[in-house]
Amino acid sequence: MKRKRLAELVREEVEALEEAPTCEEKPGEAPPAQASPPGERPLPPYLTYVRKECRLRPDQLDALTALARRLNRERKGKGERITENTLIRWAVDAFLRAASSPEWEALSAWLKEEGNERERASKL
Repeated sequence: MKRKRLAELVREEVEALEEAPTCEEKPGEAPPAQASPPGERPLPPYLTYVRKECRLRPDQLDALTALARRLNRERKGKGERITENTLIRWAVDAFLRAASSPEWEALSAWLKEEGNERERASKL
């Protein structure tokens, strides 16, 4: 039997998801994991997410990796594994909640100042 590449396997899983009957979902929410027939492995949660790339600085990635490892040690094997991508999804959710709150003006001002500081630092 010919071995399949990971990309081919993921593509097959995604196609299977697209062919599955859809249920109504709220905007911004991941679709619920499909119930698997007995004897089959359940669908991994990461296959229910939309792929989006993000470029990070080395210090950001190092901090994310360290935080994910620390949180995984603290959870002592209970629940789902926490990855760098999990932390990024949590941060995006927190940011979107903040953007829809009354404190958005303060956050917007902070982001503008942060951008100005980065611009000044890059000119040095």
